[in-house]
Amino acid sequence: MPSRVLALLLTSGAVLAAAAPTAASAAPRTTLTGGSAATAAVCGTTAAVRRVATGAALRLSVAPAASARGRAARKGSAVVVERCDAGVWKPLRTITLGARRRTMSAVIGTSASATGDLRVRTRTRTGSHGPPVYARIGVGEIVDVPISVPVVNRNRTATPCLGAPDGKTYTVKGSLVAPRATLDAARPAVALYLHGVGYSSFFFRFGDVPGYDYGLEQARAGHASVVIDRLGNPSNGQLGDGNATCIPAQADMADQVIGALRSGKVSGSTGRDGVPAFRRVVLAGHSLGGFIAQVSQYSFGSADALAVVSYTDVPSPFALTTFAVAGADCVTAPRPNGTTGAPNYAAFGRTDADFAAGHFHDIDPAVAAATLRRRNVDACGDLLSAAQGLVVDQVATRTAITSPVLVISGQDDVLFSPPTNQLQANTAYPRSREVRLVELPDTGHAVTLGRTHEAFRRAMDAWLTDQGA
Repeated sequence: MPSRVLALLLTSGAVLAAAAPTAASAAPRTTLTGGSAATAAVCGTTAAVRRVATGAALRLSVAPAASARGRAARKGSAVVVERCDAGVWKPLRTITLGARRRTMSAVIGTSASATGDLRVRTRTRTGSHGPPVYARIGVGEIVDVPISVPVVNRNRTATPCLGAPDGKTYTVKGSLVAPRATLDAARPAVALYLHGVGYSSFFFRFGDVPGYDYGLEQARAGHASVVIDRLGNPSNGQLGDGNATCIPAQADMADQVIGALRSGKVSGSTGRDGVPAFRRVVLAGHSLGGFIAQVSQYSFGSADALAVVSYTDVPSPFALTTFAVAGADCVTAPRPNGTTGAPNYAAFGRTDADFAAGHFHDIDPAVAAATLRRRNVDACGDLLSAAQGLVVDQVATRTAITSPVLVISGQDDVLFSPPTNQLQANTAYPRSREVRLVELPDTGHAVTLGRTHEAFRRAMDAWLTDQGA
């Protein structure tokens, strides 16, 4: 064989040998211990996973290289922990592996805040990866995305408005927060939440202080939640006049949102796909949102169950006085909404002190301060339509609500004070298949914001589970 050809072959062989992976240079395997073995869909891939409850032990380990050559090959290597976020693996933690002589072992955090789907694998200094292993902490990946629904500002209920809603089409916006596994289920379920006066969706998605985001915490417990900013709320910002809507129109729009949730016509991306069609929908409302939820349910019956939060049909004298002052302000001194300048708005509680007196009880000062910064004025059409709506409500709940009902409120609520909650549960829903009353000790009107917020979430968790949501 000519020497030039032999040299070429020898050179090519050397290149191929250098390029071929060896046992020493290949990325090593990672092992996870803790929890139990299962098969699940993680970030779009069905794989073997370690399922670990929040707070339980989870540890990764990598065996040492068996030879000096192997240890040398591991110089600059690492273990990479990634979390699935909106259907995409994103870096969470990198741990130096290197040329160690002993097994590398590290604890993976499994607190509630660590809930998610993880991928763990080694990476060499040249960028190649070892075989991945997967873990599901708690319910796994949490999807938290904005959503929107087109609605018509109309009143198809039997409850009259002071003035007609404008009949225009608007977009209701909010958020969907849920475990990925719930959204991927064959028969997914969701709860729709309506805020009351003085609040926007932040009442159920309060992120200013860690641990108070009700929707996120319920997702970690396995529930799907849709929280919206009702039309007319400054956070929505679309209504040109605060007198152009009313409580019955709000109830009509709630029914329209429920219809969109059931039909899969909610706009939003969950990372891999759109928002699914939900087979079961629970409707929950806080304060005036509870009133709206009742009107919606006895008018349309579109929800599978109803949660009335911090509301009864017998407001306290304090609540009636505050409503009267807000109504008088709507008539004599209406305000712009502060976001777009739209006219005919008023505050439920003229001053921060007035608002705090009605809503707060045993509340963290940081939560109180943030809430007062974020509280808003409300559409006069809503405030002025409460009285006549209340008269109809006291009859209609007794004749037209057949779904399961939860009445849940605080023992120290000064706007809707006990024992009116007991009266509500015992007399307002005689045709309901089931009525449950929960009264939370040492809790005021703002049930998601007080120090007992977790007791409220747990009570809702138990009831939602019973309702298949």
